[in-house]
Amino acid sequence: MIILFCPGEKRKKVVMYDGIWNLLYPKCCPVCFEILDDQTALICDGCKKKLKIVEQPFCFCCGKPLYSPEQEYCFDCTKQKHVFDRGFSLVVYNYASAPSILSIKYKNKREFLAFYGQLTKERYEKLLRELNIECIVPVPISRKKYRKRGYNQAELFGREISAWSGLPVKKNLILRRKETAALKELTPMQRKWELNRAFVWRGQGYEGEKTVLLADDIYTSGATADACAGILKKNGIKKVYVLTIAIGIGNG
Repeated sequence: MIILFCPGEKRKKVVMYDGIWNLLYPKCCPVCFEILDDQTALICDGCKKKLKIVEQPFCFCCGKPLYSPEQEYCFDCTKQKHVFDRGFSLVVYNYASAPSILSIKYKNKREFLAFYGQLTKERYEKLLRELNIECIVPVPISRKKYRKRGYNQAELFGREISAWSGLPVKKNLILRRKETAALKELTPMQRKWELNRAFVWRGQGYEGEKTVLLADDIYTSGATADACAGILKKNGIKKVYVLTIAIGIGNG
């Protein structure tokens, strides 16, 4: 988007030449990575159908899709109590969504987050109002990873939501002070131990919002969400809801 500021007027007029910008830097589909025929769109029609959107029935706790409408909780959530209050996700993490999310995370395809931000609006705008969400807290990444990537994908996802919801993004309440071992190689107890030592509170004297939305890219076991929610609740936050772009199916 090219923005020109016209001088000589009391209020600056903003002229946006989307057509020219799209010729120079055409938008690509976040799923197939091909140039979009319709440059006003955010995704191919066919690719949106390929994504498995999280629909009911899903777990009343973590938001994981369920196999039966008679179920209320997934297998994992019947075995453990989470610290966060409820979780929600946009799509199932599978063959269609994984390359998209990994390209955002590791290949600087941050522009793809515009689609997921819009999908959040379509799916959860009403729910976020009903839950009385007051601010968005992105799950932090380590300084080492931030220096390498130049951005935190969870924060950028949160800012996409903030753009249409007006909710402030509070990125400095939690700090990730250390790298963790590869979580998939650890037992649940080891994973919990690692993550509980990884995050620390930075909002000393914080007297702000008490109902927050924790934003992240992928939900797997919920260990990261629990670790962050635990710190938030120990420091005065009353309700922590979790929203991720994708969620693994795992045990239903």
